[in-house]
Amino acid sequence: MERTKKTAKVKNRTKALIAIGLIALLSLGGTMAYMTDYEIASNRFTVGKVDFNLYESSWDGELPNGDYATPSDATPSDASPSDALGIKQAENMYAGKVIPKNPAIKNNSKNDAYLRMTVKIPVAEIITVGDDGIVNNNGEAVDTELFTYEVNEYCGMELLSPYPKEEDGCHIYEYIYTGGGPYEIPVPAGHDIPPLFDTVTFANVVGGQIDENTEFIHVDFKAIQSGGFESPDEAWEAYENQSHG
Repeated sequence: MERTKKTAKVKNRTKALIAIGLIALLSLGGTMAYMTDYEIASNRFTVGKVDFNLYESSWDGELPNGDYATPSDATPSDASPSDALGIKQAENMYAGKVIPKNPAIKNNSKNDAYLRMTVKIPVAEIITVGDDGIVNNNGEAVDTELFTYEVNEYCGMELLSPYPKEEDGCHIYEYIYTGGGPYEIPVPAGHDIPPLFDTVTFANVVGGQIDENTEFIHVDFKAIQSGGFESPDEAWEAYENQSHG
């Protein structure tokens, strides 16, 4: 009888140790999920403690912390249409119009992280004219990016490739953060990246070719912790594996 009690105690102790071991393994598995952040349009989600915010103060009045300027601050009541936020100016498009749009990013987290921004530009087969009023391409309709912009030299972002990715009738350009150097580096915790550009210009389109529902230029980003990786390529490979896993 005494031996049976001892055997039972040993078995119970063994089960308890196994259970503790499983809990430890499960906990370890949870900490292995990489901290990432991703943003597109108004759909946002954050995993872990990587917290980036893409904001465009001259487009919709958003501030670095995610708040929005009040209507009176963003667009004074006595302002002319050209002083209005870009999102309002874009409601009345015309050939060659310049619209305020200044996508900047703030790393609000306590972690350094790699960051990549993408700019999606709609493309259409259209006839355009030059600044001198002369029709381009002998008046033939050709695939043309509907919006253009100039990257700010001080933003610290560089093109990953000079050739855009073509997708769903758009050209997509991807930018990496280099801080002004030659290689991709992490964005420091708390760092505020200046706007990638300040304005976008609508193509000088010959009238009647563009539908009123034409998609506007679009900016989004993705980010992943830099800690635990030997290189940016290794980090982005892990990001893709986790995103599609």
